Amino acid sequence: MFVGYMLPFQMAPIAITFYQNYRNSIDDLQQNIELYEKLGEHAELWEKENKLAKQELIKIKAGVLPGENYELIRIKTQALVTKLANNAGITFKSLVAPESIQINEWILVTQSMQFEANSLTLINFLKDIDENKVNLAVVSLNIRSYKNKLTGTIKITGFSRVIEEDIEEDKES
Repeated sequence: MFVGYMLPFQMAPIAITFYQNYRNSIDDLQQNIELYEKLGEHAELWEKENKLAKQELIKIKAGVLPGENYELIRIKTQALVTKLANNAGITFKSLVAPESIQINEWILVTQSMQFEANSLTLINFLKDIDENKVNLAVVSLNIRSYKNKLTGTIKITGFSRVIEEDIEEDKES
């Protein structure tokens, strides 16, 4: 009688509860396995995206004008434009001090110069500007031709990021 009472009323519910918990644990484990497999598949994609983003950041940083403070950026911009012009065979008539606009930590520098060249040296100069690792853009180009010589004015713009300490010094001044 003890077995007849214990088996259906005490042992069976415990066995059923144990079995249900066992099945729920297996289902939970199966769901976790599926979730981790999906995450593993996405991890490769995220890794690739992260790698591409880092490469893009390196490319962007390489395209920014060199320098750590406001004045150094202006000087290096002028030196870069001068170097590109000299390499292309451009003759300077005058080189104006770079103009700059600063918005928060970003600075936009525009270098103007009057020059003398022939068509080949001017084309080489424009190619050098375009192919330079620092992102430069010609924002204005005025050319006049006289006796197989080109004279004109060109404005070249680039941008850079100024470090925080330099921004604070400008605000205090």
